[in-house]
Amino acid sequence: MNLGMQINKDLIGNLIILLADRCRPLYHTKLVKLLFFIDQEATITKGTPITWLDYKAWRLGPVSPELYYSKNKGYNKFSRFVSFESSGNNNAYIVKPVKPFDDSEFSELDLEIIDGVIDRYGKLGTGVLVQLTHEKGTLWDKAVHDSDIRFGRDNQTSDKSLNFLELIDNDDYKKSVYYSTLENLELKSTL
Repeated sequence: MNLGMQINKDLIGNLIILLADRCRPLYHTKLVKLLFFIDQEATITKGTPITWLDYKAWRLGPVSPELYYSKNKGYNKFSRFVSFESSGNNNAYIVKPVKPFDDSEFSELDLEIIDGVIDRYGKLGTGVLVQLTHEKGTLWDKAVHDSDIRFGRDNQTSDKSLNFLELIDNDDYKKSVYYSTLENLELKSTL
């Protein structure tokens, strides 16, 4: 299990509730992309992602496997927060909150970043979001090309993690914030 799921499961669950409330209807694939964009923007803005999910380079872009498989019956790691209901349309799932959003784990800056991502990407379709993650120079593009990953009909996923540090490579202060926060989260995960 990745660090984000160990430490921030409640935060992630509440963030999914917020996205499901604000981006109706919220399809599962769009959820995965919005969470990625939130973590990307948070890293650029403050030096750390909000969720600390581990995103892998998959054919359709960055994907957190734990989140991806949560749509499957019996695997919903966020069942206290949301349900994933089949839309009856090509294996598409709609995210439905099962309780109200709780903002207690988010800073004001986190909420500003989240609101900005929702304003920028929330009305876009899933296909457009996938295209945006595939643009030249994105974390997904770099991971795929640096690791020479070749997707095809029989190869839709990879184990290659996206490196958020690449977003702040030229900012020593933000890198120190990233490493300090990571160290604190790793320590917290052992307690």
